[in-house]
Amino acid sequence: MTTVQSSAIPRAALLPLAMALVLSAPLPPLAGQDMGTPLVAGRNEPQNGANILLPWEARDKFDRVRFMNESSSHFILREKGNPRTALIFLPPVPPPLDSEIPVLAPIDSGPPAPEELSAFMGEVFYPILGERLASDDLPRALRARLVAYRDGKIGIQNEIRARIVELKDADQQTRDQKLAALAAQEEPQVAELEAEAENLRHDLRPTGILGLPPDGPAARGRLGGNIRSSRDTPSAPAELRSEAEALLGAAFLEDGLTLPQRRLLEEAAEDLESRADSRPMRNQAAPGTRLIGFSPERSRILIPEDLPPALKGKIEGYLSAKKALKDGIRDSLHDLEDAYGDDRRRALARLASAQAQGILGLDAASEDIRRGLADIPGLRGPPPPPTLPPELASRIATYRRHKVELLRTLRMMLVAPSPASGSGAEPAAEDVGSRVQAWLHDTRNSSEIPRTSLRVSVAEFDRLQGELIAGLKREESGIRESLAAYVRATNGPSDRKSINDLLSDFEEARQQQEIWDRYRDYRAAVVTPGLSAGQRRLLFDAGIGELGLPLPAGEKIR
Repeated sequence: MTTVQSSAIPRAALLPLAMALVLSAPLPPLAGQDMGTPLVAGRNEPQNGANILLPWEARDKFDRVRFMNESSSHFILREKGNPRTALIFLPPVPPPLDSEIPVLAPIDSGPPAPEELSAFMGEVFYPILGERLASDDLPRALRARLVAYRDGKIGIQNEIRARIVELKDADQQTRDQKLAALAAQEEPQVAELEAEAENLRHDLRPTGILGLPPDGPAARGRLGGNIRSSRDTPSAPAELRSEAEALLGAAFLEDGLTLPQRRLLEEAAEDLESRADSRPMRNQAAPGTRLIGFSPERSRILIPEDLPPALKGKIEGYLSAKKALKDGIRDSLHDLEDAYGDDRRRALARLASAQAQGILGLDAASEDIRRGLADIPGLRGPPPPPTLPPELASRIATYRRHKVELLRTLRMMLVAPSPASGSGAEPAAEDVGSRVQAWLHDTRNSSEIPRTSLRVSVAEFDRLQGELIAGLKREESGIRESLAAYVRATNGPSDRKSINDLLSDFEEARQQQEIWDRYRDYRAAVVTPGLSAGQRRLLFDAGIGELGLPLPAGEKIR
């Protein structure tokens, strides 16, 4: 029998022994595991099954999450603590063709939108990109793809513009032939761009477990609640706005929809917002005219009420067919309220296939109407402004620009409303936009900007407003003196009233011309016959960018 003498343990064996002791010690609670209920031997058996506070994935007596560290590959599908407050940035609503262009966004309580979003106002990934930019979470690879996408889009937009200018004086047959040839040539590029826009929308979404986009009711409800059936459209303004938010959430976040369907959903949301908001700045329709949503989707135009019966019938048929498509999307989303994952995506893909022919028919009907509207006087352009020396015309334009800058400076001193103040029917909402536009058109500068609640003291606001308006008045007086000298030199003696009238007439005509020029691409996308539906969408996006619309502030995701 061999005996082993007791001796000291070799130093080389101490390290494995120490590691074994450390590994056998109890581990602290892991981030993915809720330890609200202590595990006591004999009381919580099976080990995790009795702890109902844990997610189901961790309620297994053999679950190894209790024996793994935070760098392990075991994931628990549960957020720990309160999720961070996320923001959503919605794109501005395109104004009707040739209408007054807003210079200020409504006063919002949220943070300002990232400036980079101004280059992507028409994109289906606008809100998701805004969320990424606001959180400074846009990887270099995605930035490179966005730049390449933007460059490709600008290239095609420039080709369309150049061809339209080239054919400006051509006869209708030649113009139709050459535009059709350009549409056929650009069709693969347009399709590739629209596919990349959808890929970017998908890849920009925040990812969840294993790098997959979040799914389920919580992810779909980020912008609003569940979508109602089209037969259950609410009437209260607050409920209309909530439904509009839900439709926008589907337009930007749902998988399985086509680009035309997404734009139809955006248009449906704008219809509901318009019904909730009766202020004149939102629903601009002069007496004897009618405001309709046209093609491409989200564009709006004013048409005369007294159109020929045949053309009016075509328009009614077009609007009815478009409403049926929008209602069909809404009803399908309502019916799929409890579906998610692949089942939901497949159902929406089937809807897209079912509606494809109807969308093509809508494009054909709009082209027919477009040719019928070609001779409407309102689409021929504004009258030219009175002839003035270039130096004087430039001074007047600079004066108006200074007016806009003054408005924006004073606007920064106003307190944004609290988020709660935006709910309810808002029966007495003040139409600040109308007052701002009226002040811009006031060539005599006789009014001041009314103050509401202020970030600064009333005395400081009044002091700054007085200084800025005094500077504008000095600029205005110099323009009036130069204009009076010009009138005397060209038309003989003239009283002050004629100077006022001439300045007012020039300013009104100049603003009409500026509006006409800035709507160039918007107008071409809407009224130029011969373009494909994809080309119209690209040109319309360029037109929205050229308007320089103020970007709405961010809103908290529900």
